[in-house]
Order: sequence, then C-alpha cells, then structure tokens
Amino acid sequence: MAASTGSLPAPLPSPLAQSPSFADDDRGDLSTADVDSALSKRLDSLPPLTTKPAVTEDDRVEALHLLADSVAQQRQIASTATIFHPSTLSLLILALGLAYQYFYNGARSDLALVGTTSAGIVMSVLITVRWLTSGYIEEAERIGTWKWLDLGRDDPGSNIVGSEDEILLTRFGDEVIGTIFVRGIRDDGGSSSPTSTSSGNSSPKKSRTKNLPVTARIRGWTVKRRYRHKGIGTGLLEEAVTLAQSKGWQGPEFADDHANSAKLMPMTFLGGFVKREKLARQALEKVKSEKGVTTNDVGNGRNGRRSKR
Repeated sequence: MAASTGSLPAPLPSPLAQSPSFADDDRGDLSTADVDSALSKRLDSLPPLTTKPAVTEDDRVEALHLLADSVAQQRQIASTATIFHPSTLSLLILALGLAYQYFYNGARSDLALVGTTSAGIVMSVLITVRWLTSGYIEEAERIGTWKWLDLGRDDPGSNIVGSEDEILLTRFGDEVIGTIFVRGIRDDGGSSSPTSTSSGNSSPKKSRTKNLPVTARIRGWTVKRRYRHKGIGTGLLEEAVTLAQSKGWQGPEFADDHANSAKLMPMTFLGGFVKREKLARQALEKVKSEKGVTTNDVGNGRNGRRSKR
C-alpha cells in the first residue's frame, strides 16, 4: 500500500483556495487589478439590453411572432395541468386497475394482455389531452396576425385612440426577447345619452368625446421562455407605465381579452392559468404603485401620471 500511494503525484492546491487579492506578483499570479480588468472586459463584451418602440414592420412582425409563441406554449402548460390533475390520475389508475382485474387470471400470458391494454389506456388519455388542448395552437395562429393587431379599430363608434397600438420591444443585442402591446381606449362615459347627439351637426359630440379620459390597455405581454424570471417582464411593465404617463392616460390595465386570456379548457383544469393571471395583475399593480400611479388619478384629465405626494 505504501508503494502504490507513494507513486501518486502530490495533490495540487485548488485554484479557488487562493484569493487573487493575496497573489504574489513575483510568481506571475493575477492581481486584483488584473481580475477586475478581465471581468470588466467580459462585461463589456455582453450585448446591451434595450427597450424601444417597434417602429418598422419587421419589428411588429417579430413582436407578433413572440406573442403568438407564448400563446402556443400555453398548450404545454394546459397539457401538464390536465395530465397531472388529481381527477385525471384517479381515473387513469381506476382504468388500469379494472384492466388488471378483468384480464389477469393468474397465467403469465395474461400479463402481456394487461400490459397491452394498459398502454392503450395511457395512449387514449394522452390523445384526449392533446385534442382538448389543440385550441391553443389555433389561438396562437389568430394572435400572430395583422387582423388581431387591428381588431376593433375599424368598428363603428370605436373608442380606440390613435391609428395603431403602441408596441415596445426588449432586445438582448439583436435578439428580441420581450414585448408588450398597449392600446389607448377612450372612456365614452355613456355616450348614448340624449345630450351626446346633435341634430345636423356631429362636431359637439366629437369635441366632447375627444376630451374624455383614456385608459391604457395591455393587449399582450410576454418574454421569451429562456429569459423569464430575470426581471425582463417587470421592466416591460415599467416601460408601459411610463408610456401611459407620457400620454396622460390612465392605467395601464390588462385588457379583458388580452392575448393569453383565452380559457379553452374545462374550468377544473384552469387553476394554473388563474394563478398566472393573478400574479401578472399583482406584478402590474406593484409597478404602478412604485411609479406613483394611484386610483386617485382617475377623472382628473391627466390620468396615469405620477401622483404628487
């Protein structure tokens, strides 16, 4: 044993065992300044993280594609929630138990029949779940179109402000990793009242409508999957609040029919979606609170601006 252990080389100290701040320059080791310089160069090599409006058609197409991808990803979330739901697992176990009880009579050959039947049951469950969640693919195809982007804009009596939605893009270098869609909606305040019309002249009505408050509605908000939970989404919400403040709009608030709002599964399996929706609204309220947006701003004609404290 002594001969075998003696043939091994002496253990070398770990490179992490010695702090660069205590390195000996005479031995050629890195000093603290060298380490700081190397880290600085590495940070400088990282691409910038920027959030800017989508100004070109290509920008808007990238934003639509990213939003559509987030809707398509909901299919995977819905599938996982359905498969691992207690009711689904209970029915699956019951079906497998019945198959075993019905086909197994003590012979070894019966096990093959039980296995084949069980595999068929599992496949049937998976196919059913796939069919139930297929609507999210169709919804994604609908979201990623110009038709969805301009939805409601040409309707008679539309209260949409501006000729197009405000779209913000977050880029990591040249890669689009996040987007948010904001639309201004004017509060008509019950424009169907008798005083809202004028015989032979619609200009008074248009003048009154123009002075009504506007609420910023978030129609879509997403971050590319690999960059989630890193503060990118919060940054987009902050930019949306700043946008609303700069335009004198209320909010922003999530639109009831935002891109990820479709409930295409039975309510039993939608617990995860409800939770995600709640967390998104809580994140928006937190950002608005930090930005000084309060409900007291409503109705003062400059809604959505920073409150004075």
